[in-house]
Amino acid sequence: MDTYNHFQYAEWLARNLKPIGHTDANCHFLRSDEVEEISDLEERMSVISGFVLVAIDGHNSDFSWQNCDNLVDVPQYFIAVLRQCETGNIDALHAAKAECKDILMQVVCRMMLDWDGELSGLHVLDPDSMTIRGIGPISQNFYGVMLGFNLRKPVPFHLDKKMWV
Repeated sequence: MDTYNHFQYAEWLARNLKPIGHTDANCHFLRSDEVEEISDLEERMSVISGFVLVAIDGHNSDFSWQNCDNLVDVPQYFIAVLRQCETGNIDALHAAKAECKDILMQVVCRMMLDWDGELSGLHVLDPDSMTIRGIGPISQNFYGVMLGFNLRKPVPFHLDKKMWV
């Protein structure tokens, strides 16, 4: 089975979702390493108009032992869909968030199909962990929604002899 690669999967989504329309010549996909540091995208977003998909992987994990006979690594990932809005127009802001949520719901549908088909490394997706939250403003008045989700991967109890004295 495939291993999940967050940035590759998110870029594939950005290339294949018509409203995002990411191409090499017309960038609508960005990567970030932390939700809290998403503001570092400001410079890169300043040249984008329309929708943008942002993949966020801070390499954060929880561990779980509950109801398992093995330790489970629970990494956390985020995908945000954002759209630039007119400054000070609350109706436009809400409309942009609604459009972004519609797109993100298609991402959820794609992920669930890949989970069910054991594709793209999403066989370890925890569907109960999925949440959508509003986000913004970011950069030059970008607003949208962000999907958070976890995977559940067993932790093997094997020591790497090269790491020990």
